[in-house]
Amino acid sequence: MDVDVLVALAGSSTPRSGRELARLSGRSNTGVQHVLDRLVAHGLVDRMEAGRAFLYLLNRDHLLAPAVERMAEARVELVRQLREAIGAWQTPTVHASLFGSTARGDGDLASDIDLFIVRPAGIDAEDQAWRGQVEGLAESVRRWTGNHAGIAEISESELPQSRRDRPPVVEEVDADAIDLVGEPARQILAGA
Repeated sequence: MDVDVLVALAGSSTPRSGRELARLSGRSNTGVQHVLDRLVAHGLVDRMEAGRAFLYLLNRDHLLAPAVERMAEARVELVRQLREAIGAWQTPTVHASLFGSTARGDGDLASDIDLFIVRPAGIDAEDQAWRGQVEGLAESVRRWTGNHAGIAEISESELPQSRRDRPPVVEEVDADAIDLVGEPARQILAGA
C-alpha cells in the first residue's frame, strides 16, 4: 500500500488530501492515513495544515524521492520494454497490446500484466519458435515486474469471429489497449 500512495504523490506537484490520495490509490481512507503518518515520520512526505484538514506532498529533497519518482514512471518503462522485446521477435506478431488494469494505471501488486497477441495466420499455436517467444515474454514480464503475464493469444484467422462475437477480452482490449507492435488494436478489432 505504501507504494500506491507514494506513486500517487509522485504524480502530483500540488499537495493532496488523504481522502484524495485514498481515491487515487484505490485504498481505504484509514489505511492511507496510516501510510501517510508513517511516511511523514520518515520524512519522505511533507504534511501541511489546511484549515481542519492536512495536505500531503512528496518531499522531493529526500534521498529516496528520485526512487519514488522512478516507481511512478514504471508503466512507461514497461511499455517501452514490451515494445522492444516483442519488436525483436523472429516471427513477428500481427498485433500486440497491453490492456486491463496495467494499461488503465489502476493495477496493484497482485494484478496480472495483461497482453493481447494476434499470431500470424499459418503459424500454429504450438509452433516451437512461436511458443518460445511467447513464453520468453511471459518470463521477462515476471522478471521486470514481479507480476504474472496474462497473455490472451488468438490467431489472425480467428479475428473475424472475435469481431462478431465480441468476447470480454476483445471488449477490454477495445476499451483500453496500449498498442505495442503491429496493427493498432482498434483497427484490427474493427476489421478496417
